[in-house]
Amino acid sequence: MKLQRAGKKTWLSHSGLDILYRCPRCFWLQYRLGIRQPQGIFSRLPSRFDKILKNYFNSYRQKNELPPFLQGKLKGKLENPFQEVYFYHVNQKYGFYGKLDECLITPEGKHIIIDYKTASSDPRPRKEVFPSYQRQMNEYAFLLEENRKPTEKTACLIYLYPDEIKDLAKGVPLVIHFQEVKTDSKEVLPRLAEAINILEAEMPEPADDCSFCQWHNEIKELTAKQSDLL
Repeated sequence: MKLQRAGKKTWLSHSGLDILYRCPRCFWLQYRLGIRQPQGIFSRLPSRFDKILKNYFNSYRQKNELPPFLQGKLKGKLENPFQEVYFYHVNQKYGFYGKLDECLITPEGKHIIIDYKTASSDPRPRKEVFPSYQRQMNEYAFLLEENRKPTEKTACLIYLYPDEIKDLAKGVPLVIHFQEVKTDSKEVLPRLAEAINILEAEMPEPADDCSFCQWHNEIKELTAKQSDLL
C-alpha cells in the first residue's frame, strides 16, 4: 500500500473532489493509500479535441483577436499571456489546484472562465448545468480570485457536438453550443474543509451505490464462501 509520506503536501483537484461525491471511501483510498478506482476503457477523442482547440485559441491569441465563433458572443479579449494552472495552499499539508482551458479578460479587467466540453448527446436542449460542471466552474473562479484575478462571476461552457452527416465527403459538421454559468466561489472552501476532514479521519463507509465497492464486497463474500467449502 502507498501511504502518504510525512511532510509531502497533498494536492486536491476537481476530479479528485468529484470522486468524493460518488464515494467517500474511494476518495479516501486514492489520496491516503494511492489506491485508485480501475479506469477501464475510455475514449481519447476529448483529449484530442482539447489539444486542437488549445492550438486554435493560441493562433488567435498571437494575433490579439477573438476566434470568429466567439465574436459577438462574449466581450473581452483572450488572456495574453495565458495562465493555465492555478494553485491554492490550504495549509502546510493540503493544497488545491486547477487547470483552465481558456480565459477572457473584459474591458473592465474581469476574467471570464472558458471551458470546452465534448458532448455525446445534443447539448442544445439542455437548460440545467451538470452539477459536476457547476462545481468545476466555481472552483476555477475560486482559484482565480485567490490568485488576485477578479472574475466576472460568470463562466462559459462551450459544447462541441458532432451533428448529423449528410455528405461524409464534406466532413463531419460540429454543433458549437454556448452555456453561461454563474459562479459562486464562496462554496469551495467548505467543500475543501469537508474533503480534508474525511482524509484526516479513519477510512469512511462506502457509498451505497458505489459499483467499485459493491464489486469488491461481492468478490470478498464469494471468496469466503469458496474457502468454507474447501
